[in-house]
Amino acid sequence: MTHEGFSIPDEVELLEFFGVEPVERSVDDGYWCYEITDAHGMTLRFSFNLFEQSVQTAVLVAGSPLITVVHEGARAMKISEQSLTCKFADAGTATTLVLRMAGSVTVNWSSLRTM
Repeated sequence: MTHEGFSIPDEVELLEFFGVEPVERSVDDGYWCYEITDAHGMTLRFSFNLFEQSVQTAVLVAGSPLITVVHEGARAMKISEQSLTCKFADAGTATTLVLRMAGSVTVNWSSLRTM
C-alpha cells in the first residue's frame, strides 16, 4: 500500500512478520497497531499511520513502559529476512528503524544528518 510517498507492506506480509493480527486497526484512518511479547517478557507495541506518515514504537518490560519513540516523515517500510525496515526523510536528516523478531524483539532507531 502507498499513500503520498509512504509505502508499506500489505496486511498479509505484516501478519506473517508479526505473527499476530493487529490489536487495533482503522483502515479508513490509515492506522494499524501490532503488539507482541517475546520470551523474555519484553513487549513491543508498533503502530503506524499511513496518512500522517508516522511510526511509533513503545517498549514495555513486565507491563511497565520503558521507552516510546514517535517519528514522522516515513517514506518506505519493507520486510526482508526477519527484519522490518522503515526509512524516514526530513529536511537535513535520514532516519532508519529496524525491527527484528528472531527469538527476541530488537528495536534499532538511528538518525544521520545529511546536510
